[in-house]
Amino acid sequence: MKEKNSLIGSKEWIVHESKEKITLDQINWLAESVGWGNPFYPSLEKWKRVLHSSSHIAYIKDHDNLIAFGRILEDGMMCMFYDICVHPDYQGQGIGKKIMNHLIEKIKYQDYASIGLIVWKGNPTASEFYQKLGFRSIPAMELEK
Repeated sequence: MKEKNSLIGSKEWIVHESKEKITLDQINWLAESVGWGNPFYPSLEKWKRVLHSSSHIAYIKDHDNLIAFGRILEDGMMCMFYDICVHPDYQGQGIGKKIMNHLIEKIKYQDYASIGLIVWKGNPTASEFYQKLGFRSIPAMELEK
């Protein structure tokens, strides 16, 4: 497990990567705080599958509270960022950028056909955030449920 220190404002935040030190309850609490619903991951088994299949994860805690999270799935040809979120009380402090930069460092020298993420319609703040990190909007399609 690697940890990377950084000062944001007057607080030192540590990015963690250990899959063993993040729980279903913590991720569901964070997901609910950003409006994704509860439970975002409906079962421990689903959460374990997500963690197992994630190539990289990064998260920040304030004491024992999970305040930021992100993960990457990669298969050698494609790479996707998922579940990037920062608790509303901590947004606007550079924490989301810290998580993204940490994850980007993990994959930036790989030879992928595509590196992407999904931003839902009606979320211009997220689009602007990702564009500042080098992502650009492209047409995409999604299978209807």
